[in-house]
Amino acid sequence: MSLHMLNEKDPAVLRSLYTYRREVFKEGSLTVREKELIALALSSASKCEVCLEYHAEEAKKAGATGQDILEVMELVTYMNGPSGMIWTKKIDDIVG
Repeated sequence: MSLHMLNEKDPAVLRSLYTYRREVFKEGSLTVREKELIALALSSASKCEVCLEYHAEEAKKAGATGQDILEVMELVTYMNGPSGMIWTKKIDDIVG
């Protein structure tokens, strides 16, 4: 189900999800940049292209570089095997 459809079917659930996201991604002992890079790794490992693009953009807004993202993708590949990085060409665009 897309977030668009979830919003149509049950907007309260989607609002709750975004409220939770705002709390989770607040600066804490981990920086927002670090949290976004972790989310990026999990997005790639779970093969969620929409998530991958979103968290790559958010990581860049938080100061992550193409090199940071490349290293995250290398970690995903190490932990998840080659399929962790080669499943989409979007990663090529994101790393630059």
